[in-house]
Amino acid sequence: MAGHPTQQKILDETIRIIETSGEASVRVHDIEVAVDVTAPSIYHFFGSREGLVIAAQAERLLRSLKDFDAMSVAIMSRVRNRAELREAVSEILTLIYDPSRSVARQQRLFALGSAEGRPDLALVIGEAARDFLHRLAVSFQIFKDNGWIRSDLDLDAFMQWLAGQILGRVYIEIGREPSAHPAWDAISQEAVAFVVFGSLSDD
Repeated sequence: MAGHPTQQKILDETIRIIETSGEASVRVHDIEVAVDVTAPSIYHFFGSREGLVIAAQAERLLRSLKDFDAMSVAIMSRVRNRAELREAVSEILTLIYDPSRSVARQQRLFALGSAEGRPDLALVIGEAARDFLHRLAVSFQIFKDNGWIRSDLDLDAFMQWLAGQILGRVYIEIGREPSAHPAWDAISQEAVAFVVFGSLSDD
């Protein structure tokens, strides 16, 4: 979201504070000192402390989506047939469910939760998430055209469902140290395979 280098530094520091100590710990003076800027500069870019927090929360979600986008594009670019597509989908899910991504998943949930009572933030986050999911749906159209996935699958609806299904993993992660949950992962893998391919295997 940021364009100017100073604006980016302010955003980075605000995000660091939110992820380290929580949104309530964001103080304009602390950011002035950490980034070596003046309060007028912060207000110039963000309007107010609230504007700064909104921008930081939105940026947190956008960075999370971009991280997933880069990972999925690298894997999906190798797909040449239906069997490889099935393997690629399974590989992406396995990476997503790795315990190392537990914190990022919870941070995404907290960023979404921060939109409560903030219509401006809800608008930014909602548009960014819908645009991201639509782009994923479009990227899957070629596989549908090739007959590698169900012909009746609504790709936009699928991506929206998948995003919610993945985020639902926080129910077994929140408040705990990151750890593996193979039973949950197996159910998720089976559900996604059936929705996308209409079967659990090509055998």
